[in-house]
Amino acid sequence: MSPYEEARHGPHRIVGPGFHARVHELLCTVPAGAVTTYGDLAGALGSRTVARHVGHALAALPERSDVPWHRVVDGAGFVTRPGSAAARRQAVLLRREQVVVGRDGRVADFASHRFV
Repeated sequence: MSPYEEARHGPHRIVGPGFHARVHELLCTVPAGAVTTYGDLAGALGSRTVARHVGHALAALPERSDVPWHRVVDGAGFVTRPGSAAARRQAVLLRREQVVVGRDGRVADFASHRFV
C-alpha cells in the first residue's frame, strides 16, 4: 500500500470509527470551572468543520456519563438550546463549578473561562 499523500488521497478522515471516544477523551481534559466550544474541540481534533459532529458525539453520551458535557458551549458562549431543560441542567452544573451563566444562557465573562 502506498503512503498517504494529501494531494492524491484527499484530507485525512476525521469523523469515523473512534471519533466519539476521541471527543469524549479530549473533553475530559477541560478542567472544572472552564468551558470550551464545539469548534474548539473540533479544531483540536483536526478540523473545525466537524463541530456539528462533536455535538453528535456529546448527544450520544449515556445519561449518567462521567464526561463533562456541560463544559461545552457554542462559539458565543451560550449553553445548549437556551431555555430548554438541557440548558437549565447545564447552567446548574456550570454554576457548581463557579461558572456564572446569565439569564440569557450565556456564560458571563466567557473569554476568561474559555479553555482552548
